[in-house]
Amino acid sequence: MNQLKTLIAAALKIPPADISDSTAMAGTPKWDSLAHMDLILAVEEHYKINLEGDEIADMVSVAAIASTLKGKGISLS
Repeated sequence: MNQLKTLIAAALKIPPADISDSTAMAGTPKWDSLAHMDLILAVEEHYKINLEGDEIADMVSVAAIASTLKGKGISLS
């Protein structure tokens, strides 16, 4: 999970220490629509997956991203 948080922090250009399981688009000013697409691209590239539109739209928090990845069989330990 730390690797995912580091990836999210890099995409959003914020310190990794500012990322927690409860970090969400709604409460993170730097997590706007453009940053969201940068984040999605980083996740797809890092985990070598393709995300569907519905998945992308639902991935608006660290918990939601982790849940989507786990649903694709990716271990985040």
